[in-house]
Amino acid sequence: MKIFKNPKLNTVFSLILSFIMGICILACSLLCAVRFTVFNEDFLIETLNNTDYYPNLCSEISENLMDIGDASGLNKTFFEDFVDEVLVRRDVESYIYKFYSGRELKVNTTNFEKALRTALNTYISQNGIKSESLSQKNINYFVKEASDIYASGIALKYFPSIQKSVMKYTTRFNIFIAVTAVVAIAIALFFIFTNEWKHIAVRYIYYAFSSAALFTFIIPAVVFASGIVSKLTILTRSLNYMYTACINSVFTVILVIAVVLIFISAVLVIVHNKLRKNASG
Repeated sequence: MKIFKNPKLNTVFSLILSFIMGICILACSLLCAVRFTVFNEDFLIETLNNTDYYPNLCSEISENLMDIGDASGLNKTFFEDFVDEVLVRRDVESYIYKFYSGRELKVNTTNFEKALRTALNTYISQNGIKSESLSQKNINYFVKEASDIYASGIALKYFPSIQKSVMKYTTRFNIFIAVTAVVAIAIALFFIFTNEWKHIAVRYIYYAFSSAALFTFIIPAVVFASGIVSKLTILTRSLNYMYTACINSVFTVILVIAVVLIFISAVLVIVHNKLRKNASG
């Protein structure tokens, strides 16, 4: 590379470019990790499927329903096996899709209310309760209270407050990922086409990848070593499972990216050594 007449200036300039390239690789890696995890509906749904979120959520909803059932004179066993995990899973996934598509975050409780009214009619019939002792108004009120509890359980806490930010930053993340990737590729091509000795170009590219790999590895390593995620306590048991699982998954993805960058760095070392031997031979 002969941008400057002074060889030292050329070296300094190359190191600066290598540093910038490393920053771009690091930024692109972290942005990709966040964009394709936190900002990806499929990631969140898969995370929930791989945790005990749904069984815990069903248990919590059932406990809350038992409270109002007991207050209304229903047998405690009425709500024991009432909450359908399949329905809960379907409604939660629908809520997540609405969140990422920017639609109104409203839980559709139609199926739940229909199932509850059917169960109430069966309960009334089996227990010989006279229809005159229960007004339709009281039944509607009870169904409404139970429906609110169900909707509150399905609705993911904090999601309404961050929905607009997620929608806004999803587009920005896509732009930042593209820009950092293009800059890193441009610098790599600059090294390749401006250096007569290709092993020198590969060396500077290696500097960029190895530095990015180091910092990408340090971030999840520190988080996992500190155990800070496991110490988080977030409202309910199910939400705690969900948020800690998501956080752990994000840092696991970052760790995988770091391993990939380390592998690329190792390959660049091998290529550099071969090219240098060829040049000297």
